[in-house]
Amino acid sequence: MRIKEFSIRNFKSIGHKEACRITFPRVDGKGSSDYITIIGENNIGKSSILEALKLFLPETDISKPDLDMFPFKKEPIEQSGYMEIMITFDDFNQMDREHKFIKPYIYDEKMKIRRVWSKPNLKDSEAPFEVYIPKRYIPEIDMEGTFNKKMFESVSPELYDQYEKYCSEQGITNGNISKAKKEDFIEFIYLNNPKILSEGQPEWRKNPNGFASNIRSIMPKVVYVPAVKLIDDETDTNKNKSAANQIAAALFEHHLNHTQEIDNFRTSLLSLKNIFNGETRHTEILTLEEKISKKLNRLIDVEANVDFDIPEVMEKLYLNSSIYLKHGNLVTKPNQQGNGVQRILILSLLELMAEQLTQNDLDEQVDVKDWRKSFLFLIEEPEIYLHPHLQRKMRDSLIQISKHPLAQVICSSHSENFIDLADRHQGTVVLKKNDFSTEIIQVNEDIYGDDTTVEKRNRMRMLLNFNTATLEAFFAKRVVLVEGDCEVASFFAIKNKLKEIYPEKSLDLERIVKEISIIPCNGKLTQKVYYEVLKYFGTQPFLIHDLDSEDLNEGKNLNILKTIGSEEFRLTHQPNFEKDIFDESWDKDKPWKATQIINNEFHRYQEKLLRFFKFVVGEDNFDNLELDRTQEKTDLHY
Repeated sequence: MRIKEFSIRNFKSIGHKEACRITFPRVDGKGSSDYITIIGENNIGKSSILEALKLFLPETDISKPDLDMFPFKKEPIEQSGYMEIMITFDDFNQMDREHKFIKPYIYDEKMKIRRVWSKPNLKDSEAPFEVYIPKRYIPEIDMEGTFNKKMFESVSPELYDQYEKYCSEQGITNGNISKAKKEDFIEFIYLNNPKILSEGQPEWRKNPNGFASNIRSIMPKVVYVPAVKLIDDETDTNKNKSAANQIAAALFEHHLNHTQEIDNFRTSLLSLKNIFNGETRHTEILTLEEKISKKLNRLIDVEANVDFDIPEVMEKLYLNSSIYLKHGNLVTKPNQQGNGVQRILILSLLELMAEQLTQNDLDEQVDVKDWRKSFLFLIEEPEIYLHPHLQRKMRDSLIQISKHPLAQVICSSHSENFIDLADRHQGTVVLKKNDFSTEIIQVNEDIYGDDTTVEKRNRMRMLLNFNTATLEAFFAKRVVLVEGDCEVASFFAIKNKLKEIYPEKSLDLERIVKEISIIPCNGKLTQKVYYEVLKYFGTQPFLIHDLDSEDLNEGKNLNILKTIGSEEFRLTHQPNFEKDIFDESWDKDKPWKATQIINNEFHRYQEKLLRFFKFVVGEDNFDNLELDRTQEKTDLHY
């Protein structure tokens, strides 16, 4: 069972105008999903998405939304402002389909669950879990009132068989199924012989048959790793719900669950349970009960009964265990180390988790009693405190984890190491500002799905491998794709020259340039591929390329024009950049030679250089700089 998609409505800035919907991609055709990477500028809502999932899923540190979690920190006055979180599950294996808390809630090969909050700080019962399933009924009998014994005297043998089994299992001796038990009886039939039942239209049903408690038991276990907030707490395995605590719990269960020592411990606990039971009840337990009962009887006619519940060994074992770090002869707790070391500990635990999951694939033939919860890893800025090499190790661990049928990963990031537009672009979610709300952009289809798929992917891989600045495009206000480094060097040389000529414009020039991403693509074909990728993600790029002695409407130049649709999105040079602007041909050191000419002879080539600069920064930005008197000032300067 995996999360297919989730939607968020009216959570802080997320889903304010319309529901934010994010889909987990399926990349190998076998139900294995890649991880999702959420990117966007600071304070745009990346962490809010993870926070909303923590609110919905059980066993996290958020149980109900406060006022700060509603849009504009205001209580909604109408239904359109209610907070809603919905998760759709699919990809059920055989154990899922036979699980008594999953099978009844699967409809159309999906399980859709939601919660709605009409105001802050609601109790659990006031914001119930809802499931999207049909109303089920037994066509042979009257569905109104109590199911009494006489009602089943004339039903089919199949239904009567289910009736007898249910009464026996529930200890019903008079043969009457009460109104409170009707839904449970219908669910019992659905689990054992669903052909007896009929179904109506699907609808949202609130907590059917104790759904809330049932669904909590089969929801994914959340492992949350924050970015900077209290990172020392997150490496403390003794702190409940810390990242290290949750990962260590899974590792302990895997490595120790079936050891002889743990089995012996369980046997001892069973022996301890016996002193509280029936004929083996210990005299000291009886004495304690008698003393408590006497005290109670002075006030009320009741007796005390002392019992003992056997604790789940693995759930508590790791809470009394610690991880220490040893450097030479010095042994310390992780929170006594620097943030980098603490983050590396989390990385190491995640690597172990990845190896554990990879080496233990889910066996479809395992008995239903061995059904296991899945994991949902929510990682904020996994790159933080890690140098590039370790960032890549962290990325590889998350990928490895996410490939397992029992694990999915969502991370928020600013690092190019966690964003892959060649092979995992469907797992990239881009957040952009849109008035007072956040716009969500995700490409669900395969961008490269045509006859040139292999070539396009290879070109994109090359661009990502050799130019980490490509990902700046998602944070820039204007994106310009150029063929090579010469254009990039020339752009910055022009900017510096203009600052020298117009010192009073220095701040404006720097501000404009910082909002622009100019990316060398090493050729026109790679330019075209990256243009298409950016367009899919809602970014309008601009192109600067050489004509290579061909006409605008010939060959590769025409191919580019067909892709971009209009000449307003490109600037061309005939036959190439350096020949067009400087009337020179260079075989090597192009960026250096262009920079030197701009520094020393700007006035000679300023018309074409400013035409190039104007296209890169955009006409509005250029006009706002008010550089129309450049000729006059440069003449005076020289």
